[in-house]
Amino acid sequence: MPTGLNLSGLVMLDLAAKVGFSGKVIFVDTGYHFPETIELWKSLQQRYDHPQFVTIENLRGHDEMYLLNPEACCEARKVDPLANYLATEGVEAILTGRTRHQSSSRPDLPLVEYGSRVHVNSVADWTRDDLERYAVDHSIERHQLYDLGFLSIGCWPCTRAVQPGGDERSGRFVGQGRTECGLWTKGKL
Repeated sequence: MPTGLNLSGLVMLDLAAKVGFSGKVIFVDTGYHFPETIELWKSLQQRYDHPQFVTIENLRGHDEMYLLNPEACCEARKVDPLANYLATEGVEAILTGRTRHQSSSRPDLPLVEYGSRVHVNSVADWTRDDLERYAVDHSIERHQLYDLGFLSIGCWPCTRAVQPGGDERSGRFVGQGRTECGLWTKGKL
């Protein structure tokens, strides 16, 4: 179960842990995460006895790659390391925290997708309100940046706070003509 530690992923982690999920929760450390993201990742490992937590650290590319080619940076530091890990481990199915409401590219996201590996999108039909309500009702630790207007959190060079009432992903990749890092759009996972 890959996670970027956004609200839907945190809810998915809690649901999975409660039903005894024995797989791995995978976080790709790109080297560009907010300190609050790393702090949350460490905190989650203390909170949940299972599943197993895995950190992938593969800092390919030079240090300021995000300035010259942000899309290539995502590919080198996030997409490829996760795809390689999944292939090496022989992963045939993954749980995701993706929802239909998160992006204009996801309105028809099915609960299960079949491809090179199966994607189980258990919370695909949940709204932002559903996720928020679950988080409150189950005392889910939320990312500290949510309270500052960061509704979708990625790496610090490509993530901004969202204007009140704005689309959840409008703070991602501002000025780049995209709202996705490529994990789910490149067909590699």
